[in-house]
Amino acid sequence: MSIQSKITDQEREKISLLLTQETNSVIKERLQYVSMYANGMTKRDIGKKLGRSKDTVGNWINKYFENGLDGIQEKRGGDHKSFLTLENKQELKEILLKPCPTNDKGWSGWIIVDLIKTKYGVTYTRGGVYALLKSLDITDKIAT
Repeated sequence: MSIQSKITDQEREKISLLLTQETNSVIKERLQYVSMYANGMTKRDIGKKLGRSKDTVGNWINKYFENGLDGIQEKRGGDHKSFLTLENKQELKEILLKPCPTNDKGWSGWIIVDLIKTKYGVTYTRGGVYALLKSLDITDKIAT
């Protein structure tokens, strides 16, 4: 028996309500896949209608039915809430505006990743560090 045949009217109503309340466009698109599927469309037809592959559509539908709304949350960068508090960011900015203690070439992305992990217990990628620096109005110029 497929997932589609197990979907109750109550679940369809819940999906419809989530779809109308969602403001994030990426999550709203994923919920649209789920809603269309819950209302009888095949993954292939949904993909054709919305310009996505059936695998992409199927992936998000499966994640929704495995983990609910948490399964389709936006996990890419962008406008997500920062992992550091405002106080942490201000302290980090003050640290970074001082000369780097480990070498005379300045702060590298990897050194900042290690600093944040050690000091705040938060893991950033190097790319995430550069986005953080930009949000702090710190350029990532190489020191000479």
